Amino acid sequence: MPNCLHCGNAIPSNTAAADYCCLGCAYVHDLLHQQGLDQFYDLRGQQPLPPVNPQTLRERDYSWLDELIPPTENKDVHLTLAVQGISCIGCVWLINHLFTTQPGAQHLHIQTSRSELHLDFNPRQFDLIQFAKTLQQFGYLVGKSDPTSASQVESSSFNQRLGLCAAFAMNTMAFSLPSYLGMDRDFMFASWFDIITACSATLSLLVGGSYFATRSYLSLRLGLLHMDTPITLGILAAWAGSMYGWLASIPTLKYFDFVSIFIFLMLGGRWLQQVALERNRRRLLQSSAIPEKITRIATSGTAESIPLAAIQPLDQLRINPGDICPVDSLLISPEGSLSLEWINGESQAATRTIGQNIPSGALNIGTQSFDVTASETWSQSLLQRLLQSREPAENAPLFNAALMRAYLIIVILIGIGGASWWWINGHDIALALQVMISVFVVSCPCALGVAAPYADDLAASWMERLGVFVRTSNLWPRLARIKKIIFDKTGTLTLENPTLTNPEALRQLTVEQRHALHHLTTSNLHPVSRSLFDHIGPIQTTTVKIPITITETTGFGLSYIDDDQHHWSLGRPGWRSITPSQQPGDTEFTCDGKTLAIFTFTDALRPETIQACNTLHQQGHDLYLFSGDREQKVALIASTLHIPPTHWHSQMTPQDKAQRVHSLNQLDTLFIGDGANDSLAIEAALCAGSPVTGRNFLEHKADFYFLGNSLRFIPTLLNVAHRRRRAVRSVFAFALLYNLAAILLSLTGMMNPLLAAILMPASSAITLAIARAIFGKPPGQTTAMPPSARHIPAPSIDAPRPALSF
Repeated sequence: MPNCLHCGNAIPSNTAAADYCCLGCAYVHDLLHQQGLDQFYDLRGQQPLPPVNPQTLRERDYSWLDELIPPTENKDVHLTLAVQGISCIGCVWLINHLFTTQPGAQHLHIQTSRSELHLDFNPRQFDLIQFAKTLQQFGYLVGKSDPTSASQVESSSFNQRLGLCAAFAMNTMAFSLPSYLGMDRDFMFASWFDIITACSATLSLLVGGSYFATRSYLSLRLGLLHMDTPITLGILAAWAGSMYGWLASIPTLKYFDFVSIFIFLMLGGRWLQQVALERNRRRLLQSSAIPEKITRIATSGTAESIPLAAIQPLDQLRINPGDICPVDSLLISPEGSLSLEWINGESQAATRTIGQNIPSGALNIGTQSFDVTASETWSQSLLQRLLQSREPAENAPLFNAALMRAYLIIVILIGIGGASWWWINGHDIALALQVMISVFVVSCPCALGVAAPYADDLAASWMERLGVFVRTSNLWPRLARIKKIIFDKTGTLTLENPTLTNPEALRQLTVEQRHALHHLTTSNLHPVSRSLFDHIGPIQTTTVKIPITITETTGFGLSYIDDDQHHWSLGRPGWRSITPSQQPGDTEFTCDGKTLAIFTFTDALRPETIQACNTLHQQGHDLYLFSGDREQKVALIASTLHIPPTHWHSQMTPQDKAQRVHSLNQLDTLFIGDGANDSLAIEAALCAGSPVTGRNFLEHKADFYFLGNSLRFIPTLLNVAHRRRRAVRSVFAFALLYNLAAILLSLTGMMNPLLAAILMPASSAITLAIARAIFGKPPGQTTAMPPSARHIPAPSIDAPRPALSF
């Protein structure tokens, strides 16, 4: 299958641009070539990139950037911004190049691990907003950085903990090594070496061991047996025995080096796991589609900004273009254009007139503000309940609790039994304690604690090649249990915007006409406008005058008059044309009453959705379709995807979806959705995924999110989860055999601190090799189409419907 010229991912069938996986990639590739920045691809190499979401290329409000610049007179400014879209060294080079070409730019440090830009610039010369817009043209979005966020504080604390434990482990090894090499106990510094190793191991226990002890305690309080419990038991046993051996001058009991190295290796495994999750979480900006404040109109007519929690019934609120109505309300303006897609899944734009209800969560897709009267408080609204829904728990047990419990009991009994046998048979207490402590030490799940995070990292890195990013640490064992897959319809199975079926109509327009159409669609959120804007792509230079205002005639379309007195319009066929066109279509573009183009649209499935669903059927998964859209449209998609009538439902409320998912879930359901109406259903499923839509809502709540338009990754995702489970089980089997041999060696009294220090890293290295061997090469595209079939159009779902016009 051919790969996208920009991102390097496989090109789905039925794409608008033959050499690209999406329109966003086509635009950015062309822009890089035009500006002579092809070195980006040399630096990228063979590494695939996430596709460029067209959402990132739409007009955004950057006025908030001015508020970040302090009112200084002659001082340079240092600023930290979050950035979305960095994925390779080529991105770093490109952003740095774009920065250095700006007047007043001084220094830029890009912290890729935190997805942050640290800028130094002269505010009198450097145009920060223009720089943000320039980055956006290349697919990078900037947002506010919050260094006090819980995730950043936790990550910073963990990194410090890991660094300190690395230093303690090196100290412990350095001062334990002389005794292993035959240092005389009468050496003048021998006692100091013991003090240093004891202190270093104790500090490792306090700094690093407390991490596992705290997690073990919290999980036990919840009635869960976490893998951190045997880790904590081994650490405490080794440290307590070592302290006794040091104070009692029994060298065979001193496992200080084991304590420090073991804690460092376990923290290293957790760091490997967490750093990938944090990187994926920071790939997306943290800003929410729901504003923190809203404009309230007082009885005197003055406008004031109030927090959502202050909304009261009968308050008059102003909903600006692109904003969401937070509470159920009544429209008091003459009319308004709305999208209810986010709430009920209905993809068709809606028009409301004065006195009609505006539901909580409705999006103003018009070009003008409208006023409403609130019917409820924010705490009573549906949107608030959806926003308050909780995220999946991160501390689910890694293995079966009964198995872990049995393992712990057996290890404890063997350790105590072995010590008792040696003591009863006349040996001194020191040897008995050595046997017991060595059993506890060698039975610590060191190899598993390193190999399981490594397997998670391998699985996550493979899925990143397909544009899928994991957000939760316990996703993979849950994915391996999936038997039922539940899809939302609008924006999940289907594309978010209607598909333009005659793109040749755009290519026939002149440069001036394309610029005029771009102006009409830039700021409008109507599905037709969004689709046309994506196909046009952002315009960099213009040869026509920028329109001062665009007028929306609700239910008909958009229009404006330029400085040359030309009347441009986009809307229903026959609305502004002098001579109605005989060509059938959904939307008409005119200038001075002359029809320039007729556009036709259809609701279409995401590329290769049919192939992906067929593969899932063949793998034995049960597919379901839950939607708030009309029955006719849902039935047609269900039929196309071979979903039986008992497995799909239409016109569902958010509560209906959640209840239905809950009734189906037997710890084996995967839910994939994109709207606020899917939030409750995400909670009810075992795990969930969401496409990146630009609304910054569900992608911050789901277990994973994905970029691009294709669903072909789903079978591969499940296959990788099973491969990861196979790797972990193989490592677990090896760990059991290793522990059995090591315990037998301990029961014979032959285990000593030096041998334990050698076996521990050796077993970890072997388990890493086992995991890597099982994963092998990255998986291919399980639903990929042969090259000969790539340009065969995917079946549309163009059911009888109202015209996709204004």
